[in-house]
Amino acid sequence: MILQGSATTIPDLKENHMIEMIPANHLASIPSPRVLNTHMKFSQLPRDMIEKRCKIVLILRNPKDVAVSFYHHHSGIVNVYHYEGKWENYLSLFNNGKVDWGSFYDYLHAWEKAIHDNPTHPIHVLYYEDMKADSVAEVRRLTKFIGIPLSDELINAIAEKCSFHNMVKDKMGLEDEKWRKVWRDEKPGMYRKGEVGDWKNWFTVAQNEEFDRIYAEKMSNSKLKFRFSL
Repeated sequence: MILQGSATTIPDLKENHMIEMIPANHLASIPSPRVLNTHMKFSQLPRDMIEKRCKIVLILRNPKDVAVSFYHHHSGIVNVYHYEGKWENYLSLFNNGKVDWGSFYDYLHAWEKAIHDNPTHPIHVLYYEDMKADSVAEVRRLTKFIGIPLSDELINAIAEKCSFHNMVKDKMGLEDEKWRKVWRDEKPGMYRKGEVGDWKNWFTVAQNEEFDRIYAEKMSNSKLKFRFSL
């Protein structure tokens, strides 16, 4: 929306711009400037992206909500993951890095190291919790990083249009037959709650204490600071 200068939902799925899912010739056919998505680490990105110093927006979310969201993702996309386990079984897999892209903590450390080792590469770190707390401020920060000045009126309109409620309303129904078939009962569930702190509805006291112990151990040398509630 910032690039097109309009608070109008782009009628497309982010999966259609996902580097690791879409053939290179399709990605190359997307008009420039391209907005591409990925789960990759910095070291896994195409060499051209690094050499050309493509701008990167790194979006982070607190790991407890990530674990819950990931559980529903794996449970919902049944025709890909075939996961039928319960939450307590899944949390153990998450804690041990036996999920897509491996350990959440290794992933964070890899990006933190990339930022440290490549100080001149334009990388903008954006926290999901900050977007929820003050979306207007975060849109404004993003416009400055991208280098496209927008009016306060348009910044406010984009923040409102990108609210979770509006995103669900505008994006649901865009899935074609190929995407619908991967979901349990062919009911797409990419957008669930989008809340900060929903982990409290899933973690038991014991699970939370164990998670905190692992988090403190794994993140002891990290400068990243997460908010687990608003």
